Amino acid sequence: MKTKKIMSSLALAVCLALGMSLGAFASSADGGAAYTTGVASADQQIETMQAQAKKAAKDAKKGKKVTAKTAPRRAATTSVNNQTAAAAPVKMVSVPTGAKPAGARGVVRNYDPVRDATPPEPMTIKETHFHFVEQLILRPKTDMIVIHHVGIPDGDTSAAAIHRAHLANGWAGIGYHYVIRKDGTIERGRPLATVGAHAEGQNYHTVGINVTGNFEKEIPTPAQIHSLEGLVTWLCKIYNITPGTHTIVGHRDVNSTDCPGRHLYVMLPQIRKDVAAKLSGTAETKPKEKSFLKMTKKEREAAIMQGASVFGD
Repeated sequence: MKTKKIMSSLALAVCLALGMSLGAFASSADGGAAYTTGVASADQQIETMQAQAKKAAKDAKKGKKVTAKTAPRRAATTSVNNQTAAAAPVKMVSVPTGAKPAGARGVVRNYDPVRDATPPEPMTIKETHFHFVEQLILRPKTDMIVIHHVGIPDGDTSAAAIHRAHLANGWAGIGYHYVIRKDGTIERGRPLATVGAHAEGQNYHTVGINVTGNFEKEIPTPAQIHSLEGLVTWLCKIYNITPGTHTIVGHRDVNSTDCPGRHLYVMLPQIRKDVAAKLSGTAETKPKEKSFLKMTKKEREAAIMQGASVFGD
């Protein structure tokens, strides 16, 4: 036994002197078969895991959190007491930072059309029945509504046209949950309960609404604003969202983009006020002249160009 240990030590020394890894040594011994790098022996694994445990304890004292990168590695290894080899890293589906699931923390499950069906909306929604090429995921949290425009092309664009474009991009299908046409018609996009694909890094806790047009050049129609305010009011009610600058936002507030266009973006402050008034039951049926005077120059220009108030019920 002692002789074997001495020989093993000598072999290790020879490998190190020749610049060979224990993995390469094992490969040559197996006739050149592929070798997965890792802990070379149970003893070395134990030492490595003990060192990791000490480091984790030290980090914990400093108030450091275990990162998502190290957590799967630690979960993938077996007990030190059992002295078994390390298992392959486990692929885990976790919730991005800032998105807290309604159920067990860190769990994201597949969307079920029956179990996760949209509750009845108080307004008419044109159903589209889109087919998605990937399994949709249930959104674990909803605390923000992101408003978009189509941009290019300008004019009126259907949810079906957006769906085709997003499929061409290699996505599962349309990334927005709702599309509001020029005449105020609201079309279904992605199922409301699912994770969207409309705002990078923010999809796991937001609902995406696209108001069709290029609002760098065009002005939203009164019908579009009326439908947008009604839809946002309902979403705030069912998700218990308080209207504000951090809960009803333009796409440009969360990503580097011009979306939803300057002519729609300048209306967001008034839209938030109108939604808050609707939620509290104090919405005005007609706009007051005082409210118009308090508008910014761009807001006044937008209202004048439309020829009618966009803020009435």
